Amino acid sequence: MQEINNRQQSLNRQKMQLILSLLSRSRSQTLGSESSLDEGGVFDCLKPDSPTSPQQLFSGLVGVGVPSGSGVPSANFQAAGLVLGTPPDVFIQMTASSREEGGPHRSECGPYLPRPPPHHHHNHHHFHQPLQHRTSGERHGNREEASEDPSTPAPALSELKPVVTWLQRGFPFILILLAKVCFQHKLGIAVCIGMASTFAFANSSFKHQVSLREERSVVVALWMIMFLSGNIVYLYYTFSTEELYNSLMFAKPNINSFDFFDLIWAVGITDFVLKYFTIGLKCFILFLPKILLAFKSRGKFYLVIEELSQLFRALVPIQLWYKYIMGEDPSTSYFLGAMLIISYSLCKSFDLCGRVSAIRKAMAILCSSQSYGVRASSQQCSEAGDVCAICQGDFRDPIVLLCQHVFCEECLCLWFDRERTCPLCRSAVIETLHCWKDGTTSAHVQIY
Repeated sequence: MQEINNRQQSLNRQKMQLILSLLSRSRSQTLGSESSLDEGGVFDCLKPDSPTSPQQLFSGLVGVGVPSGSGVPSANFQAAGLVLGTPPDVFIQMTASSREEGGPHRSECGPYLPRPPPHHHHNHHHFHQPLQHRTSGERHGNREEASEDPSTPAPALSELKPVVTWLQRGFPFILILLAKVCFQHKLGIAVCIGMASTFAFANSSFKHQVSLREERSVVVALWMIMFLSGNIVYLYYTFSTEELYNSLMFAKPNINSFDFFDLIWAVGITDFVLKYFTIGLKCFILFLPKILLAFKSRGKFYLVIEELSQLFRALVPIQLWYKYIMGEDPSTSYFLGAMLIISYSLCKSFDLCGRVSAIRKAMAILCSSQSYGVRASSQQCSEAGDVCAICQGDFRDPIVLLCQHVFCEECLCLWFDRERTCPLCRSAVIETLHCWKDGTTSAHVQIY
């Protein structure tokens, strides 16, 4: 019995030595083509930092079905992925579970052994090539899915998520607070909406009358003056106890508690009243006869009136803001009030400097005569068809531009009050476009 056991052990050792020698020879043959076969990084674990002997490389077989001191049945090798055959046909085959799980789990299945090069075993190359490509494809696919996973939020979005959650939870309470504030100031909101609608209607009507030139309606201009004046008188009469007209004279209105909402109320009403005055002054320019003021020069007066109005509208809120910043009792917050007033004055000074510069440019335009071209000859007029492309009538004082297009002088002046290019070819004629020359009044509410 002892001899039988010794023979079996000897036979097992011979088998193991044969397997180790075959694996060593197969590994040495595939080292040259390892870079081309291992595109997906499947055999990265077979590249140790130090040389490994075949015994060390094959030591993992002890735990996968090859017990020491016993026989080595082929079923155990096949279960572990090792197929035995003739010496040239020895190769390592991945199990079905390993192929299904792909590259990310290769560390759990033990180290992989190299395959033979494809030029030696053509019959097995076709068997392993789809597996290799599929394994590498699954590895790259898993990496891309991990990097492009939409369920992982960005750092900025993850930080904003609590804010969005808070807004969602507090949105009903914000609506309740807003409704309460609107109900408390319902009268002021209604008055502001009415004044804004009146201004928008008067501004658009006046701009339309300016574009009509000779066909303008003097009755419409006089009606707008009366309508705007009636709105101003009715507003100041309704709120006569508050003496809102004092703001026009740089004085404080008669308001008991001058809080923030009272400040916005006084400044907003005064700003709309000044806009009404501005449109009224432009209406006086509108219904002047052509003999006193030509149509081509009226845009300059509209520009000067608008720039002066914006400067005065920027000066009126200053004293109201000073009184609001200092409060009813300046001694309680003298240092804070002084710092805020200095800051407000610095910011306001830059705005006023810009307004003054705009007025200087408007006065320079008013005092100068701007020419857009030269007088057109009769030949140039005939070549243009003796018809102005703007008014569709016969030429009156025709002017030829640098682009050789001919128009009426008045038509050109009105056109360049709104545009800066030729009406036909769209080539640039003037460098800068001066706003407000078409009679438009600024809709900006001067709060500060």
